[in-house]
Amino acid sequence: MTEQMIKEMTITPEELADRLCDIISEKGLGYLSEQPLSVYDEMLRDKVSPPLARSLLSTILADIHSDAEAEAKNSTKKAAEKGVKKLSQEALAADIRERCFLNAEIADFLAAVYLSLFSESNLSEWQEHALAGFRELCSEEMEYQYSGDSTWHANGGHVDCSCDVDLVYGIQDPDKALMLVGKALDVNPFATAEELCKIIEDELDDIIQKSLDDYMDGDSYYEPNMDEFDDFCRYELEEFFKENGIRLVKYECSAGQSDFESDYDFDGRW
Repeated sequence: MTEQMIKEMTITPEELADRLCDIISEKGLGYLSEQPLSVYDEMLRDKVSPPLARSLLSTILADIHSDAEAEAKNSTKKAAEKGVKKLSQEALAADIRERCFLNAEIADFLAAVYLSLFSESNLSEWQEHALAGFRELCSEEMEYQYSGDSTWHANGGHVDCSCDVDLVYGIQDPDKALMLVGKALDVNPFATAEELCKIIEDELDDIIQKSLDDYMDGDSYYEPNMDEFDDFCRYELEEFFKENGIRLVKYECSAGQSDFESDYDFDGRW
């Protein structure tokens, strides 16, 4: 990027930092490292010039952002100590030039971007909002519904079975529940309660459907009796809840099945 191109840019370092800040606030600091090309695409959609977006991408791929974040946190933490210097734009620009092979003008521009992005106010706001979604999840009761179906096959015929499950659940042991959703929070500490709830409910979907399928396979000779599925499903769910620090507030299950139907047609053929 030439000096003339720098002069023609219509975005300031602070404005570019604000766009990156919006991404981080929604998707977490780890998003830059894990999805650098997505960040690049978002910059282009935000009308950031392609040369500037490519230069920014090169710094992300070189992990400049991580080093700048770490240095900014260290400077903030030790700000009260005598003689501790804050992150230097000149030093950061020199690092960008050396590691990303960018000229002095664009390196200085991007150094200013990172200084603005990892400002003390932004770091404090991110720290304050980290795990806010998880805290909200722990403070509420969630409703959940699932409808599933499965088919039992034996004796030359089949029975179609289905269930509808309605639950209300809440977090009883946050430490255990944190282990369940921890991977998502590692990626994005700012994940909302709705996003974390979706992780739990995906697990519940799998448990109920597996319970239904297992119940169909419980005895391959005798037709299933869905009147007993209620207790079978509840037991599986309670085991999951107990393991993950979740309390079951309400449980309702209605299950049904069709009459036995032969797999042969009237000519005795399959």
